[in-house]
Amino acid sequence: MKWYLDFGHGGKDPGALGHNKTKESETVLKIGLLVKNTLEQAFEKVITTREDDKYYSLDYRSTKANKNNCDYFVSLHMNSSTNKTAKGCEVWVYDKNSKLYNLANNLSTNISNKINTPNRGVKISKEFSVLRKTKMPALLIEIDFISNSSVENNLKSSKYIKDVADTISSTLLSFVNKSITNDGIFYRVCIGAFNDKNNAIKLKDKAISKGFKDSYITTK
Repeated sequence: MKWYLDFGHGGKDPGALGHNKTKESETVLKIGLLVKNTLEQAFEKVITTREDDKYYSLDYRSTKANKNNCDYFVSLHMNSSTNKTAKGCEVWVYDKNSKLYNLANNLSTNISNKINTPNRGVKISKEFSVLRKTKMPALLIEIDFISNSSVENNLKSSKYIKDVADTISSTLLSFVNKSITNDGIFYRVCIGAFNDKNNAIKLKDKAISKGFKDSYITTK
């Protein structure tokens, strides 16, 4: 699969701020880059909006995903509220018929269980630009409330950051029948080698038609 990972905000737009000025943009970048690395270790293709603290418009994000013909769009965010006790994970999709509705439910459940925060469930919105303008199935994860002081304090912990990233990664990989590899070894299967590229393309397309969606052509 080809995943588009969108790390919310960035640059001149820090997103939500915690009481101690922890930035949403920096938090989701840390988490997101770990997710990216884990997906790539499982030989998933990953396109990102940004890999540093730069600003990109909402239209840029959806347009880039569409141009790259990504299979799925995942946007990472931290929530915020004037109610400083608000806490919990929620995941947004465009509608209940979204192909990712079940994945969204699993993400919300798994994240809430892993970091011991309330599960606020899956929510529907046709207002979020990145859900509305992407051609592929899309979801938006609100990991927890950065406005909650206990959550903001947890974000100082590298273990907490890794726990969130690993939970997101494992849930995404499970959706495409893969898992995180702990031994650093991943086994490839080769089913042919050709001098004629057209023959390679035909075999790749046949493999994909048989359900092997990760089939691709490489050169030696």
